[in-house]
Amino acid sequence: MPRAVRILCEVDADAKNRYVKLLGAAGVAQAADEPLDIAALAEDLGVSPPTVEMDLEQLSVLGLVAPGDMVDPRPLLLKAGRQYLARDGAVPYWEMRFLATTIDDLVARAALLHAGTIVVDEFRDQILSGEGVEYAAHVLVPPAFASALDDRKALDLYSASVSLMTRLSADRPAGCVAEEIVAVALINEAKAWLEMLESDGEISPEDARAAAEEMTGLFELFQDDDVLDMFEMEEPADAALARHDPINQQLGVADQRIESWFDPFSWAAPTGYLADRATEEEEED
Repeated sequence: MPRAVRILCEVDADAKNRYVKLLGAAGVAQAADEPLDIAALAEDLGVSPPTVEMDLEQLSVLGLVAPGDMVDPRPLLLKAGRQYLARDGAVPYWEMRFLATTIDDLVARAALLHAGTIVVDEFRDQILSGEGVEYAAHVLVPPAFASALDDRKALDLYSASVSLMTRLSADRPAGCVAEEIVAVALINEAKAWLEMLESDGEISPEDARAAAEEMTGLFELFQDDDVLDMFEMEEPADAALARHDPINQQLGVADQRIESWFDPFSWAAPTGYLADRATEEEEED
């Protein structure tokens, strides 16, 4: 069993300098198609070999490098690692850590992190202003389901937005259909932020485009992109028809009817705002 890796909550100056040198060494080793020489790196950095190994584990946790293993010891410097090097390590911690094993692009991670704050803040403000249903209908949910929203569903969708960001902070997938719906809004908000940065000249069009494309990695984390089909539906009844489609049943597509949006997926606990309706119905009987 692999030993647990302690995830640092910040990167101090000494560690940052080591990270830059280790990532540079990983890039050289990758180009030469050779494994990293841990002993030589330790001597060069003035630290012990176990410290180098721990640093490499941290860099792997941060999604900057794949250091290799016993089967293939050759390192792989990831795109995010190259971006870290290009900035000489001047990257805020959570822009590295957020979705580190899912999104291989520091610009995309920063955009999604920023978008999470915007989506949750705006939704909360609209609920407090008595406009939660309208906000959810026009910004969050697929158009076909807008007319079926009420105050309770809007509040549960707000809970889903908070829960989703908590899960993503731990590189975990959405816990229900509602969270997947919020994820689509999250990506849209993140892309809008990228467009703003591009128009202000803070990032290049190429970097903005690459970051936007990398965001589809969220659906790889979710293991499917079935939620996108909901945005093509014309009315809520289409979700019921999709549920009975033999192909969807064979593929294990989640029940997308609005009454099932808050049913927990198999890996999510039926607690908090998530309701195990099957269990509740059994208890009522």
